[in-house]
Order: sequence, then C-alpha cells, then structure tokens
Amino acid sequence: MQEDTLFNYRLLSNYYTLKNNIENKNSSVYISDIPTLDDIEHAAINLPSEFFIIMKNQSMVNMVLIRNNPSKEYFVINPKTGGLKEYPCDIKGDISENRANEIISQDYDPKAKIEGGILFFNKKKLTIATNKSIKESVLNFIEEQQLSAGDTSSVKIFSKEDLRKIVLSESQEGGKLDFFTEIKDHEYDGVQIKAGLFTTKLSVALYKWGRANFDVGVNNVDNAIEFWAAFKGRPANQREKDYITKGFNKDFEK
Repeated sequence: MQEDTLFNYRLLSNYYTLKNNIENKNSSVYISDIPTLDDIEHAAINLPSEFFIIMKNQSMVNMVLIRNNPSKEYFVINPKTGGLKEYPCDIKGDISENRANEIISQDYDPKAKIEGGILFFNKKKLTIATNKSIKESVLNFIEEQQLSAGDTSSVKIFSKEDLRKIVLSESQEGGKLDFFTEIKDHEYDGVQIKAGLFTTKLSVALYKWGRANFDVGVNNVDNAIEFWAAFKGRPANQREKDYITKGFNKDFEK
C-alpha cells in the first residue's frame, strides 16, 4: 500500500498479488494448486491488479478499481451507498508494472525478463503500464468525476503505519493479539487442531496471531510477517512464517 496526501483527500494505492491468488484457496479468484504458465499469464493479464481508495481522515469516500477484461474500465464503488459505476479507462498496456515485477520476482518463468517497457513471459511480449502512468490517469479521473467530494462512509481504512502501531501495541502482554503469555513454558506441548492434525501450542498461537492480523485489516501476509519481525526485534524464522501465513489464510478453517 502506498499513500499520497493530496489537497482535500488521501489516496491509498493498493496491489492485488498473483501470489495470494495462487496460494490462498480462500481467494475469490484462486488460480490453481499447480498453475501452468498459461494459467499465470491469463490471470496476470485479466485479473485486476491495482485499486485505489479515496480517504478523508480514516474514512473511505470511494474506491476505484481498474478492470482489465473484457476491456479496461474504471469501477467506482461507493461504500456509503453500495453504488457501482463503470467508466472508460485510458490506461495503455497489457500488464501493470507491479504485476510484471512480481512475475519476475516470483520466478514463474526462468526466461522472463523486462526490457524497454516490455515483459517477455511465456513466449509472449506484454507491454507494461508504468506505475507513473497509472497514477496520473487515476488522479485525472478522480478530478474529472469529483470523486473526492462525496460523503464519507462508516468504513475505516488504516494506513500500513497505523496498522503496524495497532499490531505491535496489541501484541504486548495482555493485548488482543497476545496469544503467547497464556502458553508460557508450555510452548512445545502437543495439541490437536482437528482430527488427524497435531502441532504445538506455539504453532497454534502463531496461527491465531496471523489470523488476528487479517481480522484487524492488515493488507497481506508479507506485512504481517514484517510486523512480527518488528515485534520480536529479529527476522521471522521459517516456522513463524509458515504458521502466520496459515493463520492469515485461515488454512485450519477449511
């Protein structure tokens, strides 16, 4: 999430990751257990990648989603009224810069590369819409449609820094995210989660902590793991990453 403070509103820029859609079976656009490159290409091009939230203080005014298929359009969602409107979108490019960068960083295709504003992936050449061009188009669209002038809703959105402060505070002893004090000295006692599935009390506490991050509005599991590292004062180990991720994705509730 990126935040910009403008004349009379705040704009939160957000990115939907492919990684979450591939790994999280609870995602509404879950891709596959073992996606092919064609699956990933189709999702990368067709699934929305960017959305923007117009804020006043901590209250949402409007949300702007960029839809790519069957044609590029702006979807404007008013959380106060529940209204949805569609508008033409002038952003050029087959794929967003954020999504192109994720494809490279996740190494879905070892031959993938970015050169001259083009993503070479799955034997295709995909033109890239830069973050700058997307942001400029969205800002112009917000101004043209006066989307920052509406009434605020009861929906509250916290910035990453706000969420970090909440999580770190509530993770202290006695806080709402303190699942660890009650198991002190019994962290490695065995416990049954459900039929046929056993783990330790510490693993369950980590799961609950990850689940609680999702509930308070943390945007993605990477942020949750980052907050955990800040809470512990060291990088998260693999066990912590695994169980926080399971909790964030509600894996034991499936």
